[in-house]
Amino acid sequence: MRKPLFLSVFIASCFVVTAAQVKMAYVDSQVILRELPEAQKAQKELDEVFKGWNDELEKMGKDLQLGLEDYQKKKDLMKPDAKDAEEKRLTDLQVRARQYQADKFDPRTGEAVQAREKKLTPIREKVLRSIEMVAKEDGFTFVFDKAGDNLLLFADAKFDLTYKVIDRLKRGAAVPKSTK
Repeated sequence: MRKPLFLSVFIASCFVVTAAQVKMAYVDSQVILRELPEAQKAQKELDEVFKGWNDELEKMGKDLQLGLEDYQKKKDLMKPDAKDAEEKRLTDLQVRARQYQADKFDPRTGEAVQAREKKLTPIREKVLRSIEMVAKEDGFTFVFDKAGDNLLLFADAKFDLTYKVIDRLKRGAAVPKSTK
């Protein structure tokens, strides 16, 4: 939904600025990050941390699997109390493994997301500043990203209609109804 709205706003802004010359360009942020030495170093460090977490998770899984196999072999010979205790131990192992996986790799709140943001945010900000500098030096009005969700990386502030739209809305100016 976000992309069509952005494109509609962008197309509308292009019509507004027809009198001015608009220069557009694009970059591929994935290529920039892949080629930038400090981003490579940060990614390598992250990969090492993530590998350690994956190894620990794999070890937990193997321990659980071995425990289940051992339990399956011995359960018929076990006393009810020992059987219950072993089932509880295996259940606890499974719960700990799931919790560990969630703590480390949850896509919204996991440590992996936090570590990635901590390492890569300063690098992304540096890349954005460089894009802005190059765009201004070369006279580009808009710079888009060929990769990722952030379509617009730079826009000349003189083409920002945000506060005019807010002003119109606050003044209650008549807005024509859609012709759909």
